[in-house]
Order: sequence, then structure tokens, then C-alpha cells
Amino acid sequence: MINNFFNKNVIFSIVLLAVVGAIVNKVTPPYVPHVFNMTISKNKTSIADIYQSRDIAATKTVWIDRIDLTEKNRFRHPKLGDLGFGTDFFVDIEAPFTVKVEGSYVFYIGSDDGFSFSVDGKKICDWTRDRPLTTDSCHIRLKPGEHSFKLSYFQGFGNSGLIMSYANTSSDSQYLAGQDSKFISF
Repeated sequence: MINNFFNKNVIFSIVLLAVVGAIVNKVTPPYVPHVFNMTISKNKTSIADIYQSRDIAATKTVWIDRIDLTEKNRFRHPKLGDLGFGTDFFVDIEAPFTVKVEGSYVFYIGSDDGFSFSVDGKKICDWTRDRPLTTDSCHIRLKPGEHSFKLSYFQGFGNSGLIMSYANTSSDSQYLAGQDSKFISF
């Protein structure tokens, strides 16, 4: 009876199904939840400062789930792969977030090269020039309710990366931007 079940047609059908599944898996683009809409702009000239005038050659937008773009010392998402233009590009992320617990917060911005970070239109911290991947602590007191942030970043040349996390100073826990907690949701 088992020999009748595993005849040539059944084995061929199983192999064919496996091949079709592999092809569908390969051609289906990767997906992450749409939390942050990121605009990436290729500059026509070299970038040396986050606030320099922009001369944009091309722009693309990408949805990401978390601001963790440091894989392999590149501006790279773990699932979506390389996102930038290689050299001389700006990135802008503007997003709402909800504070659930009033208190003092620290936003940790790691960048290679420069960045500027604002909350509710007020600049909290920045690093204007190029540098290796380094993290800055940006402190702010927030009341419960709706807020928004703007994170601008530039990549000049060489290694690149951008990562953002946050913590409430009353807690020992730190969360990636895009990761909801009992303190903040995105």
C-alpha cells in the first residue's frame, strides 16, 4: 500500500510543489510593518555638514519598522537590505509617537555620520559633521499624549549607519525606535 502511494507521479508532484514554493519565496519582496516613512535623498555634491544646502539628484522613500540601520557597517536594514545610495545622501524621518507615562526620556542616536534630532519642532541634539558610528544621548521631559519627532541624517563616505533607541529614566530598559513599550508607542 505504501509503494502505491509513493509512485512516480506523487514524488514528482511533491518535488514540483517544493520548487514552486522556493520560487514564490524568492520573488516575493521582503515586508516589514510600516512604522516610519523614511525619505532618502542622493546629493549631487559631497556632504560635510547636516545643515549644508542640499542639491538633490534623486529621492526615494522606504517604509521601515525600526530605526536600526547599522548592519555590516552599512546603511542596511536586517530584512530589507541596503537602503541608501552608498555615499553623499540625506535621510529624513518625521513620525508621530505617543507618550504613555510622563517623565524624563533619553533618546539615543547612533550615527555614522551626522544627524539632527527634534521633538515637537524643538531641536534636542545634533552632531553636524562626519564621524565613525558614535551614540549621543538626547534628554527631554515629555508629558503624556501625542508628540512628533524629526530625525535627519547624512552619510558622506565610508562606513555608514543610523540607530535610534529610547528609555524612560525611571527604568533600566531601553527600546529601539519603533518598538512599543509601556512608556511610548509608535
